[in-house]
Parts: sequence; structure tokens; C-alpha cells
Amino acid sequence: MKRRDFLKKALLTPAALAALSAGCGKTAGVSGKRLIVLGVDGMDPNLLESFVEKGLMPNTKRLMEMGSFSRLGTSNPPQSPVAWSNFITGAPPPVHGIFDFIHRDPETMRPFLSISEVSPPDSTLNLGKLRLPISGGGVDLLRKGTPFWNSLLQRGIPVTMVKLPVDFPPPPANSHGLFLSGLGTPDIRGSQGSFTFFTDDPRAISDDTGGGVVIPVRDYGNGCYTCRVDGPANSLIEGNPTMSVEVKAWVDRDSRAVRIDMGDASVVIGEKQWSPWMHFSFPALGPLSTVHAIGRFYLKEAAPKLKLYLSPLNIDPENPALPISSPDWYSRDLAEDAGLFYTQGFPEDTKALSRGIFNDDDYLSQAEMVLKERMSLFHSVLSRYREGLLFFYFTSLDLNVHMFYRSMDPASPLYDATESRFSGVIADLYFRIDIAVGEAMELLDHRTEIILLSDHGFAPFRRSFNLNSFLAAEGFADISSPYQRNSDMFACLDWSKTGAYGLGLNGLYINQAGREKNGIITSADKRSLMERLKSSLEGAIDPLTGEKPVKNLFILEDVYPGYDMPPWAPDMLVGYSHGYRASWETTLGAFPEGVITDNMDPWSGTHCISPDVCPGSLVTSLKTIPANPTLTEMGSLINRILTDEDSVL
Repeated sequence: MKRRDFLKKALLTPAALAALSAGCGKTAGVSGKRLIVLGVDGMDPNLLESFVEKGLMPNTKRLMEMGSFSRLGTSNPPQSPVAWSNFITGAPPPVHGIFDFIHRDPETMRPFLSISEVSPPDSTLNLGKLRLPISGGGVDLLRKGTPFWNSLLQRGIPVTMVKLPVDFPPPPANSHGLFLSGLGTPDIRGSQGSFTFFTDDPRAISDDTGGGVVIPVRDYGNGCYTCRVDGPANSLIEGNPTMSVEVKAWVDRDSRAVRIDMGDASVVIGEKQWSPWMHFSFPALGPLSTVHAIGRFYLKEAAPKLKLYLSPLNIDPENPALPISSPDWYSRDLAEDAGLFYTQGFPEDTKALSRGIFNDDDYLSQAEMVLKERMSLFHSVLSRYREGLLFFYFTSLDLNVHMFYRSMDPASPLYDATESRFSGVIADLYFRIDIAVGEAMELLDHRTEIILLSDHGFAPFRRSFNLNSFLAAEGFADISSPYQRNSDMFACLDWSKTGAYGLGLNGLYINQAGREKNGIITSADKRSLMERLKSSLEGAIDPLTGEKPVKNLFILEDVYPGYDMPPWAPDMLVGYSHGYRASWETTLGAFPEGVITDNMDPWSGTHCISPDVCPGSLVTSLKTIPANPTLTEMGSLINRILTDEDSVL
């Protein structure tokens, strides 16, 4: 649908027609109800109350006083893809199908991202080395269920959902809907964010745990470095070769700056400076099949060694290679008004900080840039808002609290190593969110309500629990190749002697006969094994602290009785205690030495724990809200606000 056609239909909403038939001469939307929903990922109720009491969030305090505040029940597990899917569908994981960030195919034991998948074409026309798609293929959203806003659209109520999580690709165009995808949107390479780091000192980066690539480059004497930037795979050519472009970096060590040349574009940046967004073009088969992307360079160091960072290549909102908005012109329209912006679901590069590519200052400079972009986008969307539902999503709080919880947690293993000047990072983030709350509150009137909500809260991540190592130590799994303990995806296991295994952030699976590739546990023995696992895990003690790392082991058939589970669903969910979380090694099926270790990663805050430990927050202009509200109920509440003429409840 073209933009002009959308605007024509938007003028014919029921509210507009009623105004015209009454002869009042008012424009569309004047008589319609309005609801602004601010989705703030990771806004913790305890921190929120603390910062409100300290006077750092005056707008949120005012909203609490005029309306209500409550803790908001989260999902199980309290992971963002699961929680936002509960919000979107008003249903639990057995309905929408999202149980973790990572799922696995039991027949192959291969892991896959739970949110979306890119599938190759069903058939191609082969001309030499060319592979021209004929049918099938594309990008599919793996979340199932019915979004709560469908009933609003059917009533002709306008719906705007900006940076909506777990909605990539966005829904088909609708005359009353505007959608921009958020969490789950990949970079141009199809990953959730893959940086490139060019340096002539590659040995300085010893961590190779992923999140990007370190590319060695060389100065041949004139201060010029040739940097190859890899783009997506070219699916139109046999073998799917990677497309790439060449960038020249001219280093002036005296002025500690670099000039970056790419095609006709050129930019100069100094140390600790970011380039503007730069356009990258990857011609697959000439100009008619070019993949467009945008990226930003950051000069970490010009001398004595070159250290040049390139952000993950984002889908260009002005010329998207994959669908990121609905209608398709919406992302272009927003970019034209607010400027180019990060389109990938995880904009802050947390992995660059964890790997030592960034230090805390480098990371925060990017985080500040991301938040400014998001605020600019918010201003643009808010200025256009007239009627119906407006949902706007902020991710900065979640990702930055993950990385800087250590700055306010004296019990964190990294607390003493974190400079005291970073102690106010989290408080400042809440203050910045409060500014957005205040801007939304300027639109409050007799027909407008505001809901501020989060998907979960937060807790410290001090100690890593190696779930698979625990299973091996307790006899639930058998290691046949000890030298492969640290390899991913169960390379060390003897499956013929393994009854259970962990994968993802909270998932625990039975090696079930007839389901798993090498399954051995029969249906008759499955229940007793799960009960033994529950007793063993909930009884485990951390020898260093004397605490129990696992607060609850949830058996899914008990949590969701009567539901048929999809084959990718875990059998159990590990609800970790305050201060603990699954180790990074656990998430991809490794068995490191030791069961419980200090978490020495800057990623020092977590919510992938027992859901009763980290509820979300709900602040609203409504005086009356449901008792003990949950995220799953919010879609129904939103519908009632916008459709019930008499009362909300």
C-alpha cells in the first residue's frame, strides 16, 4: 500500500466519519480514544521505586499519583522474546511457541533462533553458476498466536507499533496499522549483530567468543589500510559466496585521525569519535539486485596501532533489503523525518564490551548515540499521533543494565574493577526514560490514557551455573570425550548414557526416545527422571556462598497442564535464584570444568531466573487496574480501554 493511499483511508476512520456526519468539521481522530503504551524493556519495580523516591523520576511519580503503580507478573522464563510474545498474544508459550532465545530441532540437535528464520527458495532456475529463485523462500516469523491488536484493526481503530519486539517480519499492510519491527530484527548478515574490528595488532584481542570478527590489516608504508567489509551471502550464485566491498582507511598518526573512503563517500574521524551512518551497497547481480545496508565506524585508536571498529551492518530503513516495516514505506518515512537509525533488534554492542573490543567509555558512547536516536524516533512518532493505540519500545534500559549492574552491586565480582564514575549510569538511564514519560504525559486529556510497562525486572548475575557440568557430575549425563568439554553442542557426550541436557538460558531437556536424535529415556521413565532432576537441582548448594543456585525447577507439563507441547519445547525450565544464572557455556551445550564459577563478564545483570524474583513494572494513568496484573493480560486491558465506552474493567 502506498503512503498516499494509507493516508486517504486513515481519514475515513469511524471517528472521522462520525465527525463528518455530525457536521462538526473536525479532522480525523478528534473524537476517538487514545492510548499511549511505553514498553520499557527491563524496567525493574524496585529500582523504579528507589529512583522515584530520590526525585530522579518526577514525571513517573506524577503518573503514579494520578493513576496507579503495580508490579507486573512476567513470563516463565522471564526472557524478553517469551515475555513480549505473552504480551502480544495474551497467551502462554505453548500457544505462541516461544520458550527461549534458543530452540533446538530434536531430530538433528541443531540450535536455532526462536524468533524468526530465513528460508531458501523452494526451487531455482540454474544458469551456469547463477541460482535464480523461482518460488518459495523468504523470512518467516516463528511466533504463533493472534496479536491483541487484530481486533482493534478490525474495528477500524488506528494502531501504531514502533520497534515492536518479536514481530519480525512485521504483519501484512493494513489500512489502519503502522508497524516497525524491533527485537528479533537481524543485521544485514542475518545475525543478531556482528561487528567488524580492523587492527594491525590482532593479538591484542584474545577473546574469540563471537559477536563479530577481528580482521588483521596492514600499513604498507603510506598510512593506507585496505579494509574488506563483508556483507550478506549471495544466494543468487552457486555456493552462496559472501558479498563484500573495499574500504580505504588513511591514518594520520600525528593528528590521531583517520579518513575513510568508500566509493564516492569520504569521512574523517578522530580517536574516540563515531562516523555518521555510511551507506554500503552489495550488488548481487548488478544495480537491479543490490543489497543496501548502513554502518558506523568508531576510531578506537589511530596510533601506535590502528583499532577501527565497524558496527554491525544494519538494514537500511530508507532502502530495506528485508521487510522491517508495514507498510513498507513507513521505515523510509521515519528515517526521512528522524534521521537514519539502528534497525537491528539489539543496537548496543554488548558483545564488543564483553570481548574487550570496547572499554566502558567506548560502549557508553555508543549507548548514548543509540538512546538519542531512539528519542528522536519517539519525538517523530509522538508528533504524528492522533488516535487509537501508540506503542513505543525502549531497549536501552535492558541492555545497559545488563552491562552495568556491576557498578551498583558491591557483591559483584567486578564491582571493585569498575571505576566509581560509572556508578550513576543506571540512575541516569531511568532519568532519561522519565523524560520520555513526561513528553507522553503532555498529550494527556479526557480521551487519552498512558500505560508504562516492562516485560521483567532485574537481578545481579554474580555466579555462573554450568548446568550441563552439574548434570554430568550428578550422573544425569555422561562425558565420553573430556577433551571436548568446552566444545559447543554436546560434542563430549555419550548420548547412550545421557538422560538430560541443558540448552539456552533456562531450558532443560530429557533425551527422550523417539523424539531426540539419540534419545534413550522412554515415556514411562520420563516423569520419574524429571522429579529426580527437580529434587537434585533445587537441593544443590553453592560451596562458596552456601546458597541454592536454583530456586525452582519447573516441569512444563505441570506449569501448563492440558497443553500439547511443540517438539522444540523444553521439558523443564530452570528458575535460578537471585545472583545466579546459566553460564554462557550452558546456552550452547558445553560442559566446562567446575559447576559454579564467578561471572567475570561485564554482562553482570540478569532476568533469566525464577519469574517470582524479577517481576516487571506497570504504571498507568488509570486509577483502577486488575489485581495482581500480568503481562499476558495487558493486551486485553488495552482493548477494553480503546473500545469500552463506559469503563475500563
